[in-house]
Amino acid sequence: MSEVKNLIDPRQLKNDVAFDANNLDGMWATQAGLYVRYGVIAARAEHQATAFKNRLGIIEADLGKEARDTLAASGQKVTEGTVREYVSSHPKMIKAHENYNSALLILNLAKTALEALRHRRDMIVQASKHHLEQAVMRDSYKGGAAGEAAARSESRQAMMRALSEQKREETIAE
Repeated sequence: MSEVKNLIDPRQLKNDVAFDANNLDGMWATQAGLYVRYGVIAARAEHQATAFKNRLGIIEADLGKEARDTLAASGQKVTEGTVREYVSSHPKMIKAHENYNSALLILNLAKTALEALRHRRDMIVQASKHHLEQAVMRDSYKGGAAGEAAARSESRQAMMRALSEQKREETIAE
């Protein structure tokens, strides 16, 4: 693993987390798939960050040995301070730190993407509830008492379906 892979396309993420109150059905239909997609990206980002952290430790150990050998061969006194200075200022160590920090950045972006999708789901739920309430209010004015009862019954069923869908997505997310 030599270079950090940028696993997230910011433009695509912006499109994926966008909210459109006029397309609630479409957003419901894509929410779970998007959450899985970004969940996989987050897992890959975590794997990448861990690999770069491990690589950082290996490089540090190799450079520590190299420092001890080089300092001893040149007749300089080998101390923890001189070894630490040699290791921390070596270009390989600097590059390893940069790679690890970049991998952590990508991991944090992936976690943020998942959080944004959780917020999007909550917004979809709230907008769906609002939409259903508006529909009930419209229908109650149209049909009188009999129409009102039917509209309430239909509204309850729609809300139950929406809540059931939300719980199913939460279960998948866990």
